[in-house]
Amino acid sequence: MSTSPPDHRSPPGAGAAPHAAPPSAVVAAVRRVLAPLVRVLIGFGMPWPMLSGLVKAVYVEVAERDFALPGKVMTDSRVTLLTGVHRKDVSQLRAGAPSVEAVAAAAPSRGAQALGLWLGHDDYRDADGGPRPLPRASRAAGEASFESLVTGISKDIRPRALLDELLHAGLVRERADGLLDLVVAAHVPRGDIDKLAYYYGRNLADHLAAAGHNLAGGAPPFLERAMFHDGLTAESVAALRREMEETGMAMLVHLNRLATDLAARDEGKAEATHRFTAGLYSYSAPDGQRPAQPDESASGGEGGGS
Repeated sequence: MSTSPPDHRSPPGAGAAPHAAPPSAVVAAVRRVLAPLVRVLIGFGMPWPMLSGLVKAVYVEVAERDFALPGKVMTDSRVTLLTGVHRKDVSQLRAGAPSVEAVAAAAPSRGAQALGLWLGHDDYRDADGGPRPLPRASRAAGEASFESLVTGISKDIRPRALLDELLHAGLVRERADGLLDLVVAAHVPRGDIDKLAYYYGRNLADHLAAAGHNLAGGAPPFLERAMFHDGLTAESVAALRREMEETGMAMLVHLNRLATDLAARDEGKAEATHRFTAGLYSYSAPDGQRPAQPDESASGGEGGGS
């Protein structure tokens, strides 16, 4: 087990040097954080162009909100200096102030565009209005096919590559006669995707905010801890998960009761404008090569922000 004292440097903010090179350790940490995020993005059909639009909008939004100089108007030039986003894009984003949801909606994935065309265009619907079976390629001039569907959207993507992805995702099925069916039922989200996505965003955002505060040397630091251990069997991991769920839920129930009592006491107070989050998570996976940890003991231990 190892812990490190917090570094009480001044956190980056309005006075941050826009040209300072980020520490290599921070770049490595961000890359590690991005890997599971990108896995989710690809799994839900969010390609790089969509993410880049979202990130660009968020960079401008955060710079404008959190990095303004006291008593000075935030200009497009300063936002560009802080973010690296082109001044023309900064101006458009600030003028239009689109939400990140609007940016996302403006850049659907190629797969989503193809499926939308298959569902909605007359050339690809049958007499009952449903998506018609399509051959892989047109056998006669003007015949609707999966190839014509894809090339009608973009000639920059190979129909075979997109088809392989849609087949793998279960969104398209190949019949015995070689025709392709659109699996309409696969477009219905399993479970309450809206609720799951809401808590995915809320929980991870608060966790990242707490860890980022600690990484920047913010004071007082937030509690942000995790224990880790390797060299375990699947049975041992299952035992740890059961114990975590029992003891962890007991902790959350206790905190929730306390929070309820405190909220009742604070009701009506003008200063009752704060929120509090306490999270709990666990994760397990087969052992792989782990990145080096500072001052890490061989047996694993407790890590995270102090």
